[in-house]
Amino acid sequence: MRQLISRKDLERKKRINQLLIGIVLIGLMVLSTLGFAFSGRGDDDSIQVVEYKGVEYSRQGEQWYFNVQGMDFNTRYNPEEVSGINFFSSLTIQDYVNTPLYFVGDSGEHFFELERNLLNRFVLRTSFACLDESCEGNFPVKNCSVDKVVVFEEIDYEDESLESIIQEENCVFIKTSLSNQTRYTDAFLFDLLGIR
Repeated sequence: MRQLISRKDLERKKRINQLLIGIVLIGLMVLSTLGFAFSGRGDDDSIQVVEYKGVEYSRQGEQWYFNVQGMDFNTRYNPEEVSGINFFSSLTIQDYVNTPLYFVGDSGEHFFELERNLLNRFVLRTSFACLDESCEGNFPVKNCSVDKVVVFEEIDYEDESLESIIQEENCVFIKTSLSNQTRYTDAFLFDLLGIR
């Protein structure tokens, strides 16, 4: 048989259960907030800051973030890491403003590095292209005397003395091993932005 419980005892038991559930929920909320706060703490320690020619670069994860003339950029390398890459280019970022930019070569991180930092800020659009009729793919043929073209040429060896960035008219040829393509692309980008 069930024991008879007065209404007063039933109400008191109900309040105690509600109070216990409330305390458990508040405890979970406090612990989850603390867990979130402490989990982000390790990221703050991993931020690295470098200053180069008056520009501050903050490394978060694998990217360097920086601001030049009120615009935010992010690259895989900072200018100090590519300072040994020497080349001459008469092109500046102003030469790319409001023009399409064409790429010749295989896409990869290096391609996205330029596109992410130049598209919709400076260049109107990006697209793949060819420099002559014999290239693979159904891409338009472009001319170095008229069009802005970046040509990525992968070389098979890792002899850095053979890697280079060369400008011919409006074309820039980035010739590197696969492992250095993004590094050389960032050097070219820093040159365009006038930071090197």
